[in-house]
Amino acid sequence: MDTDDALWGALDRVAETPTLLVACAFDGALAPDEGDPDQARAEQVSSEALNVLVALADTTVAVVSDRAADEVAELMFLSGAKGGLRVVAPEGLPALRDEVGATALVGVGVAIAGASGDVIVGVGEDLGAGAPYEVEDVDDVADLLEELAGLRRRV
Repeated sequence: MDTDDALWGALDRVAETPTLLVACAFDGALAPDEGDPDQARAEQVSSEALNVLVALADTTVAVVSDRAADEVAELMFLSGAKGGLRVVAPEGLPALRDEVGATALVGVGVAIAGASGDVIVGVGEDLGAGAPYEVEDVDDVADLLEELAGLRRRV
């Protein structure tokens, strides 16, 4: 991924928030949105970064999907952190944010109106429309999540 200094700066800033919610769309952000949807699997690097984030204090990770939670879990490479991962339908994301008391949100491939201080990232041509930040594909999402996990660990 070409380094997007503005995006990296925003991640650096948001990593220090007291209570972080990381919300990633499954289809198109964690798993390629091509071919048979029933065969879609999350990229392993993204899953590993989410495992790290789930294990961190004051950090909630949600996969945003209309799929059933057990189906999402089967399509991801999750370790013992599996129990900490939340799966929400797109319309449930604002309620989850309120429930966990998130002071900031990193939303990747999700359609949500972010608050001031949030980092909303579109993925690809279709999902990038209107998002303040954009990455090209699932490989770039993996890079972004790895960067965020590394930054959040240092907090």
